[in-house]
Amino acid sequence: MKKAFIIFLRVTFVLLALCVISFFSLQYYFQFESKQAIEKSLDVSESPVVGDRNSPFTIVEFFDYRCSHCPTMAKIVQEAVGNDPQTRIILRPAVMNDEESYKIASLVLAADKQKKGATLALHTEIMNLSTVPNYETVKAMAEVQGINIMQAERDGELFRPLIVQNTRLVADIGFYAVPALVIGDKGFVPTDRMPGINELRLMILDAKTRLKIK
Repeated sequence: MKKAFIIFLRVTFVLLALCVISFFSLQYYFQFESKQAIEKSLDVSESPVVGDRNSPFTIVEFFDYRCSHCPTMAKIVQEAVGNDPQTRIILRPAVMNDEESYKIASLVLAADKQKKGATLALHTEIMNLSTVPNYETVKAMAEVQGINIMQAERDGELFRPLIVQNTRLVADIGFYAVPALVIGDKGFVPTDRMPGINELRLMILDAKTRLKIK
């Protein structure tokens, strides 16, 4: 009886040890994956950028054009950053809702191929809407800007891989929803409320201090 109890304790200890090792291994893996995804999100080569592409400090803004909370976050970020020449904002549209999100994002990204600055102009106009847009609404807005919709739709197919990548980065970083931000080198997603402008400015200041950006 005593021998059986000792064997039981040994087996239990081994199982507990394996659980602990597995837990910390998975934690390390997800932290590594998150760090890698954050580094990928900082690449400015393909995504639209607000501000100077060569600025030393970066905020990455993940959003879905059909997300009702994303325009609020966009305004908070813009207000918090202001005209800071040190900070650039990388815009990364993702798809968290439906096929309309894909269509809108690809059309917006393709607009610059016809008219320089059209992507940022269209993005700003969408984010200033009082309601969640549908694709027809965005097409009408693009036409007013002089965008050939048929050409933009063809060009938009070229940007689908980028939108897919953005959506994957949201998950890999560990975000469970959008809007979400990468501020310097750390991810941030609001939980029960949006951050205030001053609260976001403090997060930016903290990241700049941590990264030694004056």
